[in-house]
Amino acid sequence: MKSNKTSVVSAVALALGISLLPAVPVQAADSLFVCNPGQPYLWPAGGANIPFNPDQGDLGPVPAAAAVALTQQSFDNWTNTGATSATYANGGVLPVDVDITNFNPFLNPVAPDGLSAIVFDDTGEIFDLLFGAGSGILGFASPEWVNTVTCDVLEGVSFLNGPAFSDLTAAEDVMTHEFGHYSNLGHVELNGQLFPFFEGGDDSGPSPDDPFPFPGAFGTEAIESMYPFYFGPGSGTLSPHADDIASISTLYPNAAYVATRGSISGAIFAPDGTTRLSGVNVIARNVANPMIDAVSTFSGAYTDGTGQGDPNVGVFTLSNLTPGAQYVLFVDEVTANPGRFSNPVLSPLPGPEEYWNGANESSDPDIDDPLASETIVPVAGGSTNADIIFNSAGPGVIPLVDDDFAEIFIGFPYEICGQTFNSVFVNANGNLTFGSGDFDFTESTGEFLSDQPRIAGLWDDLRPASGGTVSFSQTPNSLSVKFEDVPEWFSSGANTFEITLKRSSDHVDIEYGDISASDGLAGVSCGGAITSGFEASEDLSAGGSSRLNLHNQPARYEVFGFSNPGDLANSTVRFNGTTTYNDNWAEKNDSIDVVRFTEIEPTGADVDHYSFQATAGKTLLIEVLTGQLDSLIGLFDPAGNLIAVDDDGGAGLLSKLQVPISAGGEYTLAVTTFPDFDFDGDGGSGGRYVFEASLVDGILLDLGDDDFEQVPLGFNFPFQGSSYSSVFVNSNGSLTFGSGDTDFTESVSEFLNDQPRIAALWDDLSPNNGGEVSVEFDAGSTTVNFVNVPEFFSTGSNSFSVTLDSNGDYSIDYGAVSAGDGIVGTTPGGGAANPGETDLSAGGPYTKAGTTYEQFTGDFDLDSTTVEFNQ
Repeated sequence: MKSNKTSVVSAVALALGISLLPAVPVQAADSLFVCNPGQPYLWPAGGANIPFNPDQGDLGPVPAAAAVALTQQSFDNWTNTGATSATYANGGVLPVDVDITNFNPFLNPVAPDGLSAIVFDDTGEIFDLLFGAGSGILGFASPEWVNTVTCDVLEGVSFLNGPAFSDLTAAEDVMTHEFGHYSNLGHVELNGQLFPFFEGGDDSGPSPDDPFPFPGAFGTEAIESMYPFYFGPGSGTLSPHADDIASISTLYPNAAYVATRGSISGAIFAPDGTTRLSGVNVIARNVANPMIDAVSTFSGAYTDGTGQGDPNVGVFTLSNLTPGAQYVLFVDEVTANPGRFSNPVLSPLPGPEEYWNGANESSDPDIDDPLASETIVPVAGGSTNADIIFNSAGPGVIPLVDDDFAEIFIGFPYEICGQTFNSVFVNANGNLTFGSGDFDFTESTGEFLSDQPRIAGLWDDLRPASGGTVSFSQTPNSLSVKFEDVPEWFSSGANTFEITLKRSSDHVDIEYGDISASDGLAGVSCGGAITSGFEASEDLSAGGSSRLNLHNQPARYEVFGFSNPGDLANSTVRFNGTTTYNDNWAEKNDSIDVVRFTEIEPTGADVDHYSFQATAGKTLLIEVLTGQLDSLIGLFDPAGNLIAVDDDGGAGLLSKLQVPISAGGEYTLAVTTFPDFDFDGDGGSGGRYVFEASLVDGILLDLGDDDFEQVPLGFNFPFQGSSYSSVFVNSNGSLTFGSGDTDFTESVSEFLNDQPRIAALWDDLSPNNGGEVSVEFDAGSTTVNFVNVPEFFSTGSNSFSVTLDSNGDYSIDYGAVSAGDGIVGTTPGGGAANPGETDLSAGGPYTKAGTTYEQFTGDFDLDSTTVEFNQ
């Protein structure tokens, strides 16, 4: 989010709905969006008179007037808790009755419009389009526009699925939930998961402790309003639960109410006792009223950061507690789709679920029994401190199931790839990762080089749950993880290997026993923050007993498969320790047509410059291909003028430029990071990156799916009785005159009735998914090239070019074409008569005036031919 005013709904709000079981769950946490660490986005003035604009039409079975009244009532359900300063004001109905024909400006606004839309999808057609028929999604909502400087919410949005509501109670239940999101509240997980048919029926305390009988949802008010699933009318979600009141009063506190309540604050620590952990669900229950007087939150809920330098990481506050009551405090694992929360959820936990155990709180299970608890008695207007330290797992068997992982604490600081880690994740599929675990069973070179730092003993689809064991052992100076006789999925084979991390040298040793798997991947990678992404597979067995050097190459590995079966059984592969990687190439001038692997270091004090010669008439292509930084690139002409800048034109936060070169000379490329738009070295991120630069003939068009671009011809082209100085190149394989065309559903009727057109291959092509479209200029002619462009949803490719001559002749040259359907030909459009199809493979040339075409429906026969229109 880089501008002062920015939309957040387009990025994530479609995932912030509430759904009926068993539909796909959705996202959020205590607050949906965090502006700065410890500072969520808030509606201004303490939430006073938060505006909303209801729709004009009906809401399924709810008539329009009743729907507007119910909207106000559902907002007021939050105000009426008495815990918050938030109030909500109807700013007048929307200017249109929103339906399937006109909803997009409210869902995907291009700028703030002064409206905070509450859209009533009366027929459900909008939800069917967005999520599929019968999705079970009842609604979604969130802040829509925010000010990233003041951290104010400027506008909000909500869509409600009318036909999904059985009655007014259901509508109010869902509205109350969604308007919590509208206020920037997120989902919580407190009581809803106790149902036996959801999440397997969680325990009411740390599993396997289940001390508090769950009375069920209906009529008990036990289910929190911001639980991500809806149990139907009468389930008690209409009125905010104590947990919801805690959330709304934290964002928009009523000072008088807060002064009468107590709170518990603390931090969640890893078994090392020093590393704070975010994403842990923390619950407090009043032992005398455990379902109703209970609250939950996630540690680190008010920061997107993960580093220990952020004081908000791992901390929590549970508010709205009854002074003088006795509460138990515990951590609870979120097991069912943790992706429905806005903060990353820590799953699995690094130790067992456990109670806070007072003075005995420790990582040692002999001292701190996870099922032993101390009670906390909150005081009015004050906060009690209670930190929880996860119990450490002792050496021995690691109980991994299929595609699982577990975090193991190393026992000493271990450095790999310039970073120091106190823990490592043991992944069931035969590898260790640092920083986060990995469920992935589909090993690949791309993932190995671009994901977390990884040590792969044998990354393959292994299944410890079906046999063998995974265990670990420790000494003061080493950690060893052993896979013993572990089979592959669907296999009776067995694979044995042991990975050892060494403290003094940071070396890695992988010792293999018998290996039955013939495929897989083995080796060490520093991951996407360090590797170039271009390191190649090699024969790991070729080095014999020598250590493989990781100091100068941040990935050494081998991929095994049908043509290269595994050969490491009963051998040992040793790697020396990794190191930091210096900027060896930056600031070196060179010719263009290079791929460079370098870095921005240190952050905020480095700009890399590259100078090169470029000739007029070419197009310069520059792209940052890999890197975990927010790159920013600029091009300076021979006079030192900045002529082009790009921030996020490439993949993710990486950059990409395409610049036509109008005058030859020495150009300079500058690489820095956002927001260093003056290229003086004050960027906000850094690290390793790879960029590629090349010069190509002509102009490369940046066409998206169903897109077009207007191109000047350099001459007046006579076509179908008119003269044109430019042509529109449409991504779906045609040229049109006078206007562009995004239509991907080619038909003879549209061909005859739309714009003047030359259809080289009018079909649903997708240049943004592969290939390229370029334009070349010669004296008296212009050629548009489609090279290896696939169809939408297709891996095929299609190559062809159209050449326009200044005398009005034109021709279509075909290379290899994989598409079987499409329209080829020429027409003046505008209601032209249909002369019937022509077999264009029969020869020619054909007349350049009037309509000539062929429609293909399964057998394209113009490959490697030229179709000329010059009579």
